Amino acid sequence: MRSNLSSSLTKSVQFIIAICEKEIIKDKNNLVIIARPGSGKTYTIVEKIQLILEDLYNYQGIIAISFTNKASEELRKRCIDKGLALNKSFFGTIDKFCFSEIIVPFCSHLSGRNQELKIKSLEENTRLRNLDKKNCKHVGKIIEEYLKQDTVFLEFLVETALYILKRVPDATKYLRARYREIFIDEYQDCGLNENKMFLYLVKQGITGMAVGDIHQAIYAFSGKKSVYLENLIKNPNFHYYKLSENFRCHPSIYQYALSLYGNSEEAAEDDKRVFRVKIDGNEKNIAQKIEENIPNIKRRYNLKSTSGFAILCRNNSTVDILNKSLTIPHKVYTKTKLDDDQSDVAHLFVQLIRGYFDENIYAFDITEQYFSERNKNNKYRSLLNATQKLFACPINKLAENITLFSHIAQIIYPDIGIEDMSEALSRLKDVLNDKHDYENYIPPKEDEISVMTIHKSKGLEFNVIFQMDMYDYIFPKESWQQGGSAESWKQDLNLHYVAITRAKVACYLMEGSQRYNRKGIQKSAKPSPFYDLPGLKKRRLDMKW
Repeated sequence: MRSNLSSSLTKSVQFIIAICEKEIIKDKNNLVIIARPGSGKTYTIVEKIQLILEDLYNYQGIIAISFTNKASEELRKRCIDKGLALNKSFFGTIDKFCFSEIIVPFCSHLSGRNQELKIKSLEENTRLRNLDKKNCKHVGKIIEEYLKQDTVFLEFLVETALYILKRVPDATKYLRARYREIFIDEYQDCGLNENKMFLYLVKQGITGMAVGDIHQAIYAFSGKKSVYLENLIKNPNFHYYKLSENFRCHPSIYQYALSLYGNSEEAAEDDKRVFRVKIDGNEKNIAQKIEENIPNIKRRYNLKSTSGFAILCRNNSTVDILNKSLTIPHKVYTKTKLDDDQSDVAHLFVQLIRGYFDENIYAFDITEQYFSERNKNNKYRSLLNATQKLFACPINKLAENITLFSHIAQIIYPDIGIEDMSEALSRLKDVLNDKHDYENYIPPKEDEISVMTIHKSKGLEFNVIFQMDMYDYIFPKESWQQGGSAESWKQDLNLHYVAITRAKVACYLMEGSQRYNRKGIQKSAKPSPFYDLPGLKKRRLDMKW
């Protein structure tokens, strides 16, 4: 039993260094890596990036793709903390890479004129709203037609970039000369065209490294499938590795998660940290019991603050019920209008709001991310001064100082289009004028428990999680006995796996005798069949509160 976290961490680091440096980090071939939660993948990627950068010319860099801006920021920060020079490298989402590195610089090679592109959504175009996106020839014609009108669609950024690469040889030559290696994290979340882009760049001679976890594929509803990661494992042009040792969760939590798929052969831990908790009543009663038991859990595991606790829900409807039912301090996380805007300037505004509210982020941190040559670059000083001024604004004056956000954006993106700027500023103004919205960007206080959907929790970690909605027809949402699809079962099992592996210290699976359906009608609750998967019962403790 491993209860001493500090000694466990020391062994963990030693293990990572021993395995990763000898094999993954020094392997110069194309790589595909299956990395389980808490297995040290970020450490591995950063170490490999460091080794690669040491061998590059001063005009070269690497491409590091993450599927969320937050994950990208975290990877970049880890690299900066290691002292790596990143001014020639790209860190960001696949959409941002396609737009800034391919579409903007090379679309004029097709039209023969300078273009100021506008990004629009298909939803804004009544003619294209119901477009069959699987019809490749039709999509190509749409891309070509609207490029002539200086317009690209958010939903087709990757397709547009591929369209340009295949028609503008200079674009491929530029990428091949500028970038030595491409990393894509969370590859199980790749769609068809993201996979095509990765393989295209690898075929052009840019070394590829894909990192993912098949069990964390939870976005099939939006066309993201683990099959592309599975195909890379079988691809003879890629060397395949596994990072399967877990350094985040208590061993019993990780064993339980792997046992969902029948993958854990180790003997069950004596100190079990996964609990199936039965409660008489519905979601409101569960909220009450969670409140009552948090002090006991803190004492049991010597935990000080409530900010390390989270309640994870399958549906937003459950989040809403908990928000109304909890009487202890809690923080609910939802999406805002600004989160839905994928432009660079909107991403910057989100970063600035987070920095404003987070006492661990300074104006210096923001500035260093964009301009690292502080003594040679006037923009560095201008950005630092503007950001310091923004961070010094009182909260009740923040919305009135929206011009500061605009000024900062113009320093970083001097060529930003008027339409992009005005759209992002409009969304920013809505967020800053709505306390419920901007509170999404405030870190939880010491006494606050977090409440969110499981999808929202992906990439996060907590000391203790309470997983809600553990009922048949919710987990899984399609009844297996009544002909539910294998894909639906797999997606829901993956979602359950993601929830469990957010917990470092303890995981409580909450189950009431009653539940509310989507219409708000209370009905009898039937337990999730996931409880009955082989090998799980011996790896958890069943109890009643």
